[in-house]
Amino acid sequence: MANSMRKYSVLEQGNLGLGQAGAKFISDTSAHTGTFVAIHCLEDTVFSVLTPEDADSGYGVGSYNGNTMASETIPAGAIIFGRWTTVDLASGLVIAYAG
Repeated sequence: MANSMRKYSVLEQGNLGLGQAGAKFISDTSAHTGTFVAIHCLEDTVFSVLTPEDADSGYGVGSYNGNTMASETIPAGAIIFGRWTTVDLASGLVIAYAG
């Protein structure tokens, strides 16, 4: 959904924040697809693929909007928020929340 933001009600926003849409525990180096709205790094994490839903305003590992997280280590405990369609780890351990 390029150049637009999805609208959520206050209740829906709260539910997303509490993981009510589900989550994936990712500990391997396979590609995981879906729509993820938050990624909680349980260990220091490096992404080999992190694809934003909107390449014009998102960020990830590729060159999106001039920004990239390629080769960046996200520290354990960090939570990054956004909207991604693919998560693939080079190393680390995460919980990716659906939304």
